[in-house]
Amino acid sequence: MYTKPEFTPADPEAAFRLIEQAVFGTLVTAGPEGPVVSHPIFMLERGEGGNGALVSHLAAANPHCALIGRGLPTVAIFMGDQCYISSSWYPRRIERENTDRDNAPTWNFATVHCHGRPQVLDVRETARHIRDCVEHLEAGRGERWHLKELGPGGMKRRLPNVLGFRMPIERLEAKFKMGQDEPWRDTRAAIDRLEDGVDPSLAAAMRRENEGRD
Repeated sequence: MYTKPEFTPADPEAAFRLIEQAVFGTLVTAGPEGPVVSHPIFMLERGEGGNGALVSHLAAANPHCALIGRGLPTVAIFMGDQCYISSSWYPRRIERENTDRDNAPTWNFATVHCHGRPQVLDVRETARHIRDCVEHLEAGRGERWHLKELGPGGMKRRLPNVLGFRMPIERLEAKFKMGQDEPWRDTRAAIDRLEDGVDPSLAAAMRRENEGRD
């Protein structure tokens, strides 16, 4: 992934928080006939190795499963806060008789790429993973759903239709493009506009990544 040193997140934990908040990602594996892409949900296991591991599952009928079973090089992609940044938000300059807003518009975003080789889970591990997913995603709901509501044998009947896998993260790339390479007056103006009802969440992320600039 192309990036710049300025786009490295200020907090090393920010990349892991993005994965945990996103949950949903894009899975890309290089197959013999070209890239194969799926869109599963992921659970992050922080305790495995330096970068942890991702645990996920696909429908067993998905052709992607054949590549997962071979442990081929794979990338999981997660997107965080992102938004178009309009030059109309920038203050006008008065330099050498130029009063235009001469900085181009852009798109600010946060993304994380996790590289690794998937390992297929057995049935018991897959069932545990699905339980973990349900517990995580149902947490805090007023009338949450419980896995036991599938009824006797409900889980066992469905497991053959699912392929669970774990992917230790061999390499993690994080790019938080938040205006760090733009003039501070422009970045600050964009933050102000975003805070004013456009995208307060992205504004907060931009403030964090530009802390200390003046």
